[in-house]
Amino acid sequence: MHYFADVAVEAATLAGQRLVGNFRNHQASVYGSDILSVGNRSLSKEVTSSNDYEADQIIIDLITHRCPDHNILTEETGHIDNGSPYTWIIDPLDGSSNFLNHNPFFAVSICLAYENEPITGVIFAPYIEEMVVARKGQGCTVNGRPVTVSANSEFEKSYIVGCPGGEKNNVRFAEMEYALHKKIKDFRKIGSAAVECYMVAAGRVDAFTTLNISPWDVAAGVLCAEEAGGRVTDFHGEPWNLDKTDLVVSNTLVHDDVLAVLHDADVPLPDQKLASS
Repeated sequence: MHYFADVAVEAATLAGQRLVGNFRNHQASVYGSDILSVGNRSLSKEVTSSNDYEADQIIIDLITHRCPDHNILTEETGHIDNGSPYTWIIDPLDGSSNFLNHNPFFAVSICLAYENEPITGVIFAPYIEEMVVARKGQGCTVNGRPVTVSANSEFEKSYIVGCPGGEKNNVRFAEMEYALHKKIKDFRKIGSAAVECYMVAAGRVDAFTTLNISPWDVAAGVLCAEEAGGRVTDFHGEPWNLDKTDLVVSNTLVHDDVLAVLHDADVPLPDQKLASS
């Protein structure tokens, strides 16, 4: 797995360097139309820019060269099926709206799954210069330093982050946020699921919740959190897998408290597999 982690780190680094260059130069186009970053507030939160596709191609080219027989699943390209038990699950730019609004919290997320189980996860937040690496059974590091989830067990003192994921109208997210916010220290929205996942792994927050999320947004982050000692389930407390779309990532100690609030708030609707996944 060292080889696979090295491939993922190299791919994330190359894509991240290109993204930072474009970020600093305000270079982006959305659906073929030039934009001026924060000047265009009419954009949907589910925006895709030229930077997503550019980073996507950089990653695909390198992985195809290094691991030519592997499958690839990316947010932009879709599924490249080579009949392998190995599948790379990639979000080349997680936090596209942040990127376009010149907010530095965006990341490249790369996960390798073997028979649908994540075994290598790499998240690179290039502007803030943090490289997060996890390998199954080998722990999680941030910039080479081993990290663990927080030791907080007091729910009322918890910091939780979350994102709407693929929710279209934000109603469920609002219900979830309101229910949790009444019970905890604070609830925050960063704008990148990959970053929010590794914040749990690094012990910076106590939990992360999201709805209707795609696998490429969280696959690497889930492994990072688990390898840092965290727990990941759906809203019913069942083990998470790549087909699950609602999930809770936590430091383990406050996990049941989060699930209880979500249950009481009637947030945990049945998971539905996304058509695009």
